[in-house]
Amino acid sequence: MIAISTTEFRRNLRKYLNTANKERVIIQCGKNETYEIIPARKMSDNVVEHLQHSLQQVEEGKTTVLKKSDIKNFLGLE
Repeated sequence: MIAISTTEFRRNLRKYLNTANKERVIIQCGKNETYEIIPARKMSDNVVEHLQHSLQQVEEGKTTVLKKSDIKNFLGLE
């Protein structure tokens, strides 16, 4: 993993995009914000894996049904 500032990222954009293919690249923006560069193909792979795992859980009956009020409460809308 490599952590860099936004200034460093701007100066060497291509370098860090290429690096992101091999390792995690974290961009620190100020004191409280961080971002990670993820190649689109890796995102797609992660989404597919997550969906397959979720479908397996549904088939195994490992799900919970939430009521509308539960969701609103979780989101702080009630």
